[in-house]
Amino acid sequence: MSLSDLHLVPARPEHVDYWLSLRAQASARRYVDTDDDTPDALLKRILEAGSLEDPRAKGFRWFARCEGQWVGTVSARDVSRAQGRAELGYMMDEAHHGRGLGSRAVGLMLDQLFTLPFLQRLWLTTLSENQASQGLARKLGFTLEGTMRAHGVLRGERKDQQFWGLLRSEWTGRQRG
Repeated sequence: MSLSDLHLVPARPEHVDYWLSLRAQASARRYVDTDDDTPDALLKRILEAGSLEDPRAKGFRWFARCEGQWVGTVSARDVSRAQGRAELGYMMDEAHHGRGLGSRAVGLMLDQLFTLPFLQRLWLTTLSENQASQGLARKLGFTLEGTMRAHGVLRGERKDQQFWGLLRSEWTGRQRG
């Protein structure tokens, strides 16, 4: 698959079935609790996603498409205009792992999000054992800001959670450099 053909499509109700199948994959379930997913719950999340033009939007979601295939989803949530920050999330189809599509999709999302003049900081979390997500964060210039021990619960087991941050100046500096 050509990374140059990858593009983001704003989430729409017709993406629910793909998103449900994506979240059911073993690779997704390894690091995310997806047990309570229902078509109605995911549809609600899609309908709540705003557009970059909406000054009241609290979150955004896109689906990644490459060479005519859906390859994953990327999102920003808990958007705070007052604080100038948002939390990122992403999930890539296991059939496309290891090809750089996740890094490219998140990079495209960063390009879009940093068009918002109020946004100064983005952050994401990874479980300490999720090496692939940590690699994506490093590749895109995120800084590991700390680990909260036993911060999350996944399938009844306490997990350490890492926090990664990226400032607007760091992203735009990388783009110019």
